[in-house]
Amino acid sequence: MRDNRLIFGLNIGSKWTRMIMVLIIANVSVFMLQLLFSTVSMQWSPQVMNTLTGEQLGYPSTQPWYYPASDKFTKLFWLYPPDALGQLWLWQFFTYMFLHSTTDPWHLIFNMLGLWMFGSEVERVLGPRRFLTLYFTAGIFAGICCCIFTPGTPILGASGAIFAIEVAFAMYFPNSTVIFYFFPMKAKYLVMIFAGITIFNCVIPKSGNIAHFAHLGGLVYGFLFVRYSYRVTGYLKKWQFYQQEKELMKDQELRAKVDEILDKVNREGMRNLTWRERSFLRSASKRYKKNKNQ
Repeated sequence: MRDNRLIFGLNIGSKWTRMIMVLIIANVSVFMLQLLFSTVSMQWSPQVMNTLTGEQLGYPSTQPWYYPASDKFTKLFWLYPPDALGQLWLWQFFTYMFLHSTTDPWHLIFNMLGLWMFGSEVERVLGPRRFLTLYFTAGIFAGICCCIFTPGTPILGASGAIFAIEVAFAMYFPNSTVIFYFFPMKAKYLVMIFAGITIFNCVIPKSGNIAHFAHLGGLVYGFLFVRYSYRVTGYLKKWQFYQQEKELMKDQELRAKVDEILDKVNREGMRNLTWRERSFLRSASKRYKKNKNQ
């Protein structure tokens, strides 16, 4: 019988899968770029942080909200709804996942730790392609949730995508034992705790720089992906098969009609064809050429 308990030993590298390694390297590399640009920005500008009030952000708060970075690189690639939607900087829904706070390195460290702890096993279950699909679509969905519920607040970080990975891990390995603040517990209970805390923070918002709605979006999307993605894939395959059958029937009907007209040409000659028959032959000829080129 297979043991679902995860082993956390000293041989850390043995758990790494290729996509997890690529994602961690990409996140760390982008973080180094952020540090470079923020350092250059600090040299040119005495103001390290930009500050917005709660009124400017669209929610009641007497506490100012601090940008995690003041450099143009971060502002161009994080997810800021007025830019992403107002100016159609749609790439931000993708790029914000690779950016992290330069003032709090634990933001990056905890995200990458969670990605390594849970992502490797999920990738082994889904395969690299489906794993990346889950990761990026979950991040995009989390960003959309933030645009809906906190439209004036910029966000950055891979937390939404990683929360989806954690949910997927708990659904595939519900009885696996993980360590939470030195306490061992089953993965399904750990995710329940995360979900409860996230929902509480969304219902009763507090001042701070944590994008709770991104976390909630990741949790919801991860559940929906594991539960329904195979059904959606099956439906799409059936629809694609139906469309192929439909096109095949059209081709058969077309060939039958063309053969009928050509038989008439052999019997009576081209001059006896009607205008509709001539037009049909021309359109059929164009379709055959198009299919041949494809």
